[in-house]
Amino acid sequence: MDTEQQVQVIGQPPWLAMPASGVPFNEVNYVALPAIGTEANVIRFVVPDGMNGAIRWIGNNLVAGGWVEGSGTVVFRIEADSVAIRNHENIISSLGNPAAPSETAPIRVHEGQVITLIVRNVSLIVAGQLCGGRLSGYFYSKEDEAEGVWL
Repeated sequence: MDTEQQVQVIGQPPWLAMPASGVPFNEVNYVALPAIGTEANVIRFVVPDGMNGAIRWIGNNLVAGGWVEGSGTVVFRIEADSVAIRNHENIISSLGNPAAPSETAPIRVHEGQVITLIVRNVSLIVAGQLCGGRLSGYFYSKEDEAEGVWL
């Protein structure tokens, strides 16, 4: 093996920094606050075939009076294939908002997964409020991941 074959240049994994093949996504939506005891999808998208990705920015909010951040009367969660994503299963306050989302540690998403931001109305009286959400990041070719990388 010659010297060139022995040297392997390893950059950052594609879920930490968008590679040249990356395709940004920016899902933004608002829905009416659902009835007490029910929930609604704010955002829903499917990771494209042949791609994986990373969610890097999150925004969620409730546009209304009467809601107290952290009270638990309205709860958001992010799911992949109907399973809550760790550390995002019980969001009781705004993580930024759709106009100015918060940067987050990368949330890896994988080919074919259905990603959903859900709002649950635990106990807030409905009076025309809107729930907003934003999930932003990028998709990248699965080929950009090293073989055998831990998922």
